[in-house]
Amino acid sequence: MPSLRAIIRFYMHSVFRISPLLFLLLLCSSLQAQKALSLEEAILASANNLVPERLNQLQWMPDGSHYAYVIDKDGEPTFVSADVETGSVSMLFTLSDLKTALPDITVKRMPRIQFAKGGSVLFRSGKVFYQFNTVSKSGKRLFEFPEGAEHIAYSNNHDRCAYVKDHNLYVQLAGGQEVQVTSDGGEGIVYGSAVHRYEFGITEGLFWSPDGERLAFYRKDETMVENYPLVNTAAVPAEVNNIKYPMSGRKSHHVTLGVYHVGKAGLNYLKIDGPKDQYLTCVTWAPDSKDIYVAVLNRDQNNLKLNRYNATSGTFEKTVLAEGHEKYVEPEHSLWFLPDNPDEFLWFSERTGYQHLYRYSTDGRMLAAVTSGDWEAQQILGFDYTGNYLFVRGTGQTFNRVKFQDRKRNGLHRFIYMVDFELGGNMMLDSTLGTHSAQLAADGRHILRHFSSIDVPHTTTLHAATGKQLREVHTSENPLKEHTIGSVELFETMSGNDDVLYGRIIKPSDFDPSKKYPMLWYVYGGPHAQLVTNSWLSGAPLWMYWMAEQGYIVATIDNRGSGNRGLEFEQKTFRQLGQLEMIDQKTGIDYMTSKPWIDKDRMAIHGWSYGGFMTINMMQSWPELFQAGVAGGPVCDWSMYEVMYTERYMDTPEANPEGYAQSNLVDKASKLKKPLLVIHGTVDDVVLWQHSQALVKACVDEGVQLDYFIYPGHPHNVRGKDRIHLIQKVFDYVDMRIGD
Repeated sequence: MPSLRAIIRFYMHSVFRISPLLFLLLLCSSLQAQKALSLEEAILASANNLVPERLNQLQWMPDGSHYAYVIDKDGEPTFVSADVETGSVSMLFTLSDLKTALPDITVKRMPRIQFAKGGSVLFRSGKVFYQFNTVSKSGKRLFEFPEGAEHIAYSNNHDRCAYVKDHNLYVQLAGGQEVQVTSDGGEGIVYGSAVHRYEFGITEGLFWSPDGERLAFYRKDETMVENYPLVNTAAVPAEVNNIKYPMSGRKSHHVTLGVYHVGKAGLNYLKIDGPKDQYLTCVTWAPDSKDIYVAVLNRDQNNLKLNRYNATSGTFEKTVLAEGHEKYVEPEHSLWFLPDNPDEFLWFSERTGYQHLYRYSTDGRMLAAVTSGDWEAQQILGFDYTGNYLFVRGTGQTFNRVKFQDRKRNGLHRFIYMVDFELGGNMMLDSTLGTHSAQLAADGRHILRHFSSIDVPHTTTLHAATGKQLREVHTSENPLKEHTIGSVELFETMSGNDDVLYGRIIKPSDFDPSKKYPMLWYVYGGPHAQLVTNSWLSGAPLWMYWMAEQGYIVATIDNRGSGNRGLEFEQKTFRQLGQLEMIDQKTGIDYMTSKPWIDKDRMAIHGWSYGGFMTINMMQSWPELFQAGVAGGPVCDWSMYEVMYTERYMDTPEANPEGYAQSNLVDKASKLKKPLLVIHGTVDDVVLWQHSQALVKACVDEGVQLDYFIYPGHPHNVRGKDRIHLIQKVFDYVDMRIGD
């Protein structure tokens, strides 16, 4: 937005003679064209329509020749379908149609819909799962869940469902018949939930077989894990809620996999050999529903076996493949069976240093490397209609070394690749730099591509399977066009080891290069994370743009150890968390302070979780670098963090005492010299509150002053309207110390 001075200058030097009254009217109109972004708008961006608009519930219909989405038609939420050949749009059904056919539903907006064959759609409202026919406009109840049901999973044909109630596993058949599968749940026995604290790509604990006759499920035994007390101070007197939290080097829970045969009412467990505290992941049913594949990973996380088990007897049949690494292997993806060949599957592996796809036969033969190169394959979308091309989403070239000259298609971007399945090689569906994602039609003939970049909020285009663009489906307007917002730019610099590091700079809208600005350095730095991308707003939350408008430069960099840059780049921090990351963050700061518009004497740092750990570590390592810092939910002693994550990157405290000692922030409390605010949620079950309390105690013992704030009743992150309070507190603390 032009400054007030520029607007006045324009009108005063206009070739037209303007009356004072007209001048004021024009001036007011210009000023009202944009408005300041409020912190509340920034935090509650979705509620304030400040995120790029996308077609609501856009999805392919089963026939592959139509896609559907929700529009507002005369104030009525309405599902419509679009013909891929002609683009013509037809109405399918309205929210009123649902309510007429199913009068007991009380929804005010279109529920989340799943299209099924035969003109039917499926959806859940409250405790009931419904089916609605879009042709006859009739509906019926399929399942009604009891109070307290959780982890609900439906069979492929939606004629059965499973759920957990009162810690036990239940299956409900069509017609409402409920079968209790287990009876010993509770008191440390957990059924049907995700295990291993959501590591290894695990997000669920119930797995229906393709034919719907069997249900595989996790059984987690936590009885050997130490209790950890979380205190509810909202109750009077306060109440203790004991959770099971396996700390690094201590006892971890034991997981087994059960199989329930619905038709035979039979229950058995897979006979998986090995230590009880090993990890079981990548659970995948064979297409014929007779076998189950399980990736068995040792607790050291450096040896993996993909085993096949008989689903009826639970007996071990074969180790299909094995992988190992001197540091760690990290399986995160289930097997992907070829649609027309149940004897072959695709497997994700980082064996070459980058995550790629490999074609295997079920007898264990590696048939081919499907993708390769200095980029990461991240998602399988499916085959085209010929079966010759596989659509895969992945990163651009990573270019970890300075010797690479052309770094345009680098890890900042995401692309859709068309991989020649038989001959090898690939091409991009669209090589435009930015972030691409896609939805492939069931028949493999068309694909919906989604795109955003720093300059493009969001577009959706329709493509033929050949890659040819057929039409533009939707383009989002800039949701911030009526707001004053600063600019963002990307930069790159080199680590001490000549690795390319990517960073992001957010400047205020009235940026003046002749001025000097205070800087907030935002940090995360941990594995699996990538903060800087070529996407809308470069992946930065809106509150950073709000802060920039308060007269700040807000900057970030992704260090070695962060994600999507290949295994070597990530594993450089192995057994020494908080060492190389610090050097790279300092490199990014040095890059920024080389700019004449950065005030070196007015810099602050802020981060949360791993970023909280990094914030404190940076202030201890370079006490004079920052004038203030704010660390939220910080890991302060890695020996008190969870088994799965910590032991992957640090080994156990017994095996790596030096690494744990170097990363211990509590023991370095005396090195804090500048104002630091530490923030923690009182019921944080990820980074336990004990971390920051230990740091406070050490600061008291060392005579170091430390500012501290808690959010009662909040877990690891502060969400909702309370986040407005949080960011305001961060800003006030920083602004009081480095602001104008």
